[in-house]
Amino acid sequence: MSSVFTHLRNMDTQARLWVFCLYLQALCAPGISDEWEADIVPKLKAMTDSCVVIPCVFKYPGTQKSEDQLRAIWYKKKDTKALIYDEDQSKVDNAYKRRTKLLGKLGKLNCSLEIDDIKSYDNEEFCFRTEIPNFDQYSFKESCVLISTFEDASKPKLSHHQEPVEGSPFTVICSVIHTCPSHFPTLTWSHGTQDKIITEHKDMGHGQWESQSILTFIPTQEDDHGEVSCTVTYYGRDPMKEAIKLNMKRKFSMLYIIIPVTAAVGTAVVFGALCILMRKKYKNRIEALQRGGDHGLWNRLSRLTRRRHPGDYHDGASRPERRSIWSRFSRRPHGNNADVGYRANNEVTSVGGAHFSKPRCPSPKSNPRSSCGANSGNNYSNNSNDNCADASIYGNV
Repeated sequence: MSSVFTHLRNMDTQARLWVFCLYLQALCAPGISDEWEADIVPKLKAMTDSCVVIPCVFKYPGTQKSEDQLRAIWYKKKDTKALIYDEDQSKVDNAYKRRTKLLGKLGKLNCSLEIDDIKSYDNEEFCFRTEIPNFDQYSFKESCVLISTFEDASKPKLSHHQEPVEGSPFTVICSVIHTCPSHFPTLTWSHGTQDKIITEHKDMGHGQWESQSILTFIPTQEDDHGEVSCTVTYYGRDPMKEAIKLNMKRKFSMLYIIIPVTAAVGTAVVFGALCILMRKKYKNRIEALQRGGDHGLWNRLSRLTRRRHPGDYHDGASRPERRSIWSRFSRRPHGNNADVGYRANNEVTSVGGAHFSKPRCPSPKSNPRSSCGANSGNNYSNNSNDNCADASIYGNV
């Protein structure tokens, strides 16, 4: 560079200005190429009734031209006169009119082409040619693209990195591969809201694109054994759906342990506190009852226990014999007891100083006994038969 300025000092002013402009143009030129080059994807798959975008970049010799100075042409390799794209639509083959569109900017060396409404007969090789008016033109026959059409659209692919857990965020990714970035496919979900869905489009190179839709939602118990579906709608095609089944796991929570334990401990604490309060409140009364002697509470309870459990008498005293129902209510008392004012038969009774013996009245079930024979000195001896008949009286008198 120093030699250049040394040479300029030895030249006159006009010559120096001219040389300086040449060097300035060389330094400031955005791009200069020595040859014609084009970078085009060699093979692409295109879905019928949809579209395909052929990525293309190119270079040409000389300085960079403006977009108005460049012209782009696409044609069939087997027939160079069969144009599929030209600015002048009258020169385009009828089968491709209004179906092709130049997406790239020629001024930025981009020659990408879109073919819409793909037909089954589009299985051909297509090449690019550029023309620079008043300069040159070039056909890139060595850099052509082969289009392969297919009819069956691919279903979306669903993926997730973890199993769904109830109450925890769950993420599902729905993705499709396509070759039409000018009309991205639409991805919709059966779950979630739009603010919970993230959509991305990635250039995978070689003319292929990946469209992803990321869904994040919190599954509930109602979602167990249910489905989450993703529907894709390709440009120019009918919707297609793919689904996955949710087999949720129950989320382990310490609450199932903490709550019962806390409730049990709290109940025990409250019950213990109540017992302590009651003991303090009635402590003096209990001590007074315990010191009450035979009339104390514990003695009463002890006597009550001995009544209900007679076998527990250890002092040698036997329990009095219990009387039967008949013995309690019979009119004939046992022995000489006169608790109810009755006397046994033939007992000598004193009334007003005179003693008399009550004759025994036999039971009707026993043989009648006469006292006539036993008392030979009675007043009934003269008429013994009649008196004995009268004396045979049954019942208690």
